[in-house]
Amino acid sequence: MSARAAVAAVGRTGSDGVAIDAGYLHLNLSGTGQVTALTDRRTGENHIATGHGTAPLVSLMVGDRQVRPTKLTLGADHTLKFTGADGFEIDVAVRNKTTYSTFTVTKAVAPGDGDLRTLLWGPLPTDITKTLGEAAGIVRDSGFAVGMKPLTDRTEGGWPREEVNTSVGWQDEVQTNPSQLQVSPNGLEEWSVGARTPWGTLLRAFTFDYTKQRNRQTTVNGGPAYPIPTKPLPGSQGSVVGSSIALFGTTPDMAPTVLSAMATGQRLPYPTINRQWQKTAQATSQSFLVLSDLNTGNVKQAAAHAKAAGIKVIYSLPNAEGPWQSAGHYQFNSSFGGGDRAAAGLVSRANADGVQVGTHTLSDFIDTNDAYVTPTPSPDLAVGQRAELAQNMAAGDTTASLTSCAPLTDGVLGKRLLIGDEFLTYGSSSTVDGRCQIRGLNRGRWGSTPTAHASGTTARRLPENEYGGALGNLDIINAMATRFSTIWNTTGVRAMSFDGLESASQSGWGAYGMAGLVNGTFRRQNTKDGFISETSRMGSNIWDGLSRASWGEVGSTSMKQVFLNNAYYQDNYLPGMLGWISLNSSLQTVEDDLARGAGLNAGAGFQTSVSALNAGSKTAALLDAVKQWETARNLGAFTAEQRAQLRDQSTHWHLSAITPGRSWSLQQLDGSGNPVGPAQTVTAPTPAFTTTGLPALAAGKLYEARVATNSPGTVRYSVTSGSLPAGLTLNPDTGGITGIPKTSKNVTFTITGKGGPGVADAHATFTTGTVGVAPDSTSAVSVSRSWSRGRS
Repeated sequence: MSARAAVAAVGRTGSDGVAIDAGYLHLNLSGTGQVTALTDRRTGENHIATGHGTAPLVSLMVGDRQVRPTKLTLGADHTLKFTGADGFEIDVAVRNKTTYSTFTVTKAVAPGDGDLRTLLWGPLPTDITKTLGEAAGIVRDSGFAVGMKPLTDRTEGGWPREEVNTSVGWQDEVQTNPSQLQVSPNGLEEWSVGARTPWGTLLRAFTFDYTKQRNRQTTVNGGPAYPIPTKPLPGSQGSVVGSSIALFGTTPDMAPTVLSAMATGQRLPYPTINRQWQKTAQATSQSFLVLSDLNTGNVKQAAAHAKAAGIKVIYSLPNAEGPWQSAGHYQFNSSFGGGDRAAAGLVSRANADGVQVGTHTLSDFIDTNDAYVTPTPSPDLAVGQRAELAQNMAAGDTTASLTSCAPLTDGVLGKRLLIGDEFLTYGSSSTVDGRCQIRGLNRGRWGSTPTAHASGTTARRLPENEYGGALGNLDIINAMATRFSTIWNTTGVRAMSFDGLESASQSGWGAYGMAGLVNGTFRRQNTKDGFISETSRMGSNIWDGLSRASWGEVGSTSMKQVFLNNAYYQDNYLPGMLGWISLNSSLQTVEDDLARGAGLNAGAGFQTSVSALNAGSKTAALLDAVKQWETARNLGAFTAEQRAQLRDQSTHWHLSAITPGRSWSLQQLDGSGNPVGPAQTVTAPTPAFTTTGLPALAAGKLYEARVATNSPGTVRYSVTSGSLPAGLTLNPDTGGITGIPKTSKNVTFTITGKGGPGVADAHATFTTGTVGVAPDSTSAVSVSRSWSRGRS
């Protein structure tokens, strides 16, 4: 970025304020550092929510007290200096990146050398309420979107649970589950930048200080908060200095382009498929064949079934865990040959038939037979509060006395203690004469040995995962990220899950722990293209590293809930997914699910087994149904009107091929399977651009526009004749054109939309100034169709 660009982005608004441009967002700060305006530069409309007080751009939690700045000055090096009494200071370097601006803390000093616990960003209160993208950190209405993006693993979305005063940041007014998600009924907002209140929306983030041992508050299933001790991070890694966010304003259609530029420009995880960014790639929503019995002996049969269904990934899910000897060290069990080399052989046999292999994992869950637990507990297991034995304890005792009952309070799963190398469970406890009396001890759990323990020995609470095992602390999380990446790098496995990902937060490290697993795995991967990851939870500092969520369990998730899930995906610029649905059902039931998937543009995990497919009398018909519906969906063959009809949950449908891979007959059915009305024709479109023109240029002013084709199979955009105006760039993944043109003269050029495998290219010649109005005028620019994955 040039110095001139920086000056254009940060400037004084008067004697007591500062203005910052971030894309089409004009951010105003008062002389005391309070956010006073969130203005759309094109319309002049201020979108800050009024009547509820203000918040500074940055502040500190010192002990249990929020300390706000009282003065803001702008340095010559484009650094915002927020100051206050007793030496309080936060310096923030601002850098303009054209479509967004970054804000990075370069100095943070608590007043009077107090205990600086947390650095807070915002919240920015907005009156934009139409759509909330909690994890993407974007709020939008029909013409404008405002976003906040964490730029480091330790910059967490949400609001710290450690803060006792919940009125700070309007936290006591935040809705815990505005998207009505079943996967997390107590909300994802604790890991999400975006939040909703009765009067507006909030964008907020924070960074926790780890320069000393700290307690982080964790909650399970909406229960009470429980403090988990965390160790200091080495050197300067634990400081809040380096905390960084991006802010931007844009049109909703252009938000993926801004997020893409942000990810590449700030070196965030950027998974691709067919070399296209996964957040905009149709292939990210591809369906999997989820098998409970995949093994070295039947992999060729599994691949044959997948090919019959037009599916490219067979996914191993035995016993809800995956093909592992144990969760923790994640060594392959006998179904995959007992080791990485044999697993690579299984993968190779599937690849020979054009099918890839995926494996399920349970994040930082640790099974009780894993080497992290037995024969000697790892010192890196996540542990809770501790107390000392108040008296000697014999190997056969079923009662114990502790100096405090604090470790036993509610807030984590299980009633388990670790004393020395012995695991124990307990029944009840009470405080008698200042000591904690524990009863109902079960000794020598998880394969440990009952042992005598002397008075003064430390007893530690051991939080359990949802399957009754242990959790890994940060060192184990990092080791697991290394192990996962080693598997993907050496065996050829090309899909996985981060199931139970919330456990990485419950280990005491919050969203930073989740980022350590997700982003840490991604960074260690040798090949970034073509690898698909799923997750049980979504958060703002892991949004970039994950491919998709696919929430929904066989037998326990209604289609109504699936629709709610897909609304969340669309709001967060994620691919549509149906979750896991059973393939061991009637043909009509499966086609009903496939029809909803076509209406939502959503893939699925089709759950079954190789043995069931081998023995099923209707297997061929079921697999062909999957192939026809998924082929038509992925080619964009259904019209908007047809997709709306398919989303009607009261309807039934049958799809049959007319010309394989090109056209189909779509017949509505009644509840008995009889035809209702005439059949409709479904035809894959010939790839062509739907954008008919581009807005005019205005020299020196931000330009944003987007070209798009009618084919979801378009994977790459490039200028193939002529050239863009100087100062503009074309995003190859999204078709977005952005920059600051150096001229107002109209320019003509040709763009090619390259098709993926089996999809033709599209070509179109564009001339700027043939549609719309110049950017920065009083009217919002709307170019091409809205970016959409789910609802039309």
